Amino acid sequence: MNALARDLQPVELPTVLFVDDDAGNRQAFHAAFRHQMNVLLAADLSEAWEHLGSKTVHVVIADQRMPRTTGSELLTMVKERHPTVRRMLVTAYSDLEAIIDAVNNGGVTKYFAKPWVSDQLVKAVQEAYVEITNEAERANYLTRLEESNRQLEFALRQRLLS
Repeated sequence: MNALARDLQPVELPTVLFVDDDAGNRQAFHAAFRHQMNVLLAADLSEAWEHLGSKTVHVVIADQRMPRTTGSELLTMVKERHPTVRRMLVTAYSDLEAIIDAVNNGGVTKYFAKPWVSDQLVKAVQEAYVEITNEAERANYLTRLEESNRQLEFALRQRLLS
């Protein structure tokens, strides 16, 4: 790995929640990506909510075809309750309507066909993690800037009153 590529690597690993009703797919995902990201696994919506409610999750990747709740439905709910979490969809089927729904309603940023291409998926997760990190840094900077502005306004008022 060259110096530039090393500099672009996130310092911390992103946490990814992979939701798929197929245990074999969950096991394959964990085996493929456990060294590039912190992998959380869920078989359905209720397990996904447990993870989202108790851990910091940066990216949710959901399989489209699952019983009871489709991936696009799950990602739409994630968008509503956890808007900073990036959402991605994976499916073995070319269901254009589901993909459109996931993008339009679930705010899906990436779509992957099964079998996934590992390098593409890792790159997409790392890019999402960098975006999240940058947004958090901007928000932190803005908060500090607003506080500094309040302090300066207070000091100016004090000086004008004395």
